[in-house]
Amino acid sequence: MDTSYYSQRDLQFEITKAGEEAVACHDQPPFSVQVNIKFSCKTTLRVINPTYSELSPEHVVAELQKPEISNSVCIKPHQFLSYRKTREIILEAIRTWPIRNFEDLIRNVIFAAWKSSGSMSPNHNLLLLEVDAKVVNDHILDETAMFQGILLQSLEESDGGSMVPARDSSIKSLERKIIDYQNNDAGSCIICLDEFPKGSKAMCMPCSHMFHSNCLKKWLRTSHYCPICRFEMPTN
Repeated sequence: MDTSYYSQRDLQFEITKAGEEAVACHDQPPFSVQVNIKFSCKTTLRVINPTYSELSPEHVVAELQKPEISNSVCIKPHQFLSYRKTREIILEAIRTWPIRNFEDLIRNVIFAAWKSSGSMSPNHNLLLLEVDAKVVNDHILDETAMFQGILLQSLEESDGGSMVPARDSSIKSLERKIIDYQNNDAGSCIICLDEFPKGSKAMCMPCSHMFHSNCLKKWLRTSHYCPICRFEMPTN
């Protein structure tokens, strides 16, 4: 069962009048306007750990800025007189944007175009608009499933022969900790999935993730990556 779910956290957009011009438009209805719109969308993808507060740096596990999506459309005067036709043209331009509900954005763009066209100079019939959108999409993961997924990925890479063992001296230098009532938030060893009993010893990576000593030693003799966050240990 997939333990992750998708959430569109935020969609912000700004509609700006970039200018107006006088151009020759043949067969245009009287008192009508041609609208040229430049669209751009910047998307941020985030992996969220729901077990931490949003104020905590651990709340965002990973963040990726996707390449900007840009497109331009030309809405002819006879098309601009029809809400339905204008909507179809705008929807086609932003259909690939990673947002769930296009209608609010489309409606705001059309209304902004109507408002701007009504205040244009009498000798101008071309309206230029710019629509800049910023989207934040969250993928919220169950923590255990997330760790096990990273572990599985590492094992698959190991089968492909791409893993390099950590240096023996770096393994020996790792800190040992006693799991007590104060720091018993380690849960279980992600490598073997057994819990850490209070009073037991754990081996701590430089990234602060803890594992059973034998489990981590065996792991690092195959891979120099932390099984959870893929922190890299020194290699030979």
